[in-house]
Amino acid sequence: MSLLADLVTMLRLEIELYRKMLTLVRRERGRIVNGELAGLVELVQQKEAVSQELQAVHVSRCSVLNRLAAALGDEGSALTLARVAQIAPGETGEALSALVQDFRGIVGLLVAANDVNRTLLARSLECIQGSLDLFRSVAGSPTYGAAGRLAAAPVPVLSQTV
Repeated sequence: MSLLADLVTMLRLEIELYRKMLTLVRRERGRIVNGELAGLVELVQQKEAVSQELQAVHVSRCSVLNRLAAALGDEGSALTLARVAQIAPGETGEALSALVQDFRGIVGLLVAANDVNRTLLARSLECIQGSLDLFRSVAGSPTYGAAGRLAAAPVPVLSQTV
């Protein structure tokens, strides 16, 4: 059945794209840790391009699954990759089973790597916010005199000698 061969081909392509995305996410972690903003922006653009490719492959894979479901007399939404792997004959079924395992594994690794990056970025933002709050508390707000002109500001606590 050529639909099964198409599905195997698309799944292999999708796994390869997810591997590429995982490589980019891991590089992204290094850029976050090193504070390399320019490199980070470049990686985000590369990730967006891979995401668009993944979206196109996903749409194609869903189309093949829907056509396969129609050929089998099933409802398209009920037919999963794991189910196709179970019902596919011989070597095709074995290949699909192995690909489904690879697919699940790479997606799991990608989710974990993304979670690490999300945590790193959240901690970085917390540190920046803390620094900004400290600067704001030290600087105080400008003081205006009765004539509406800037008057001498009170001396910040950190600059006073004890």
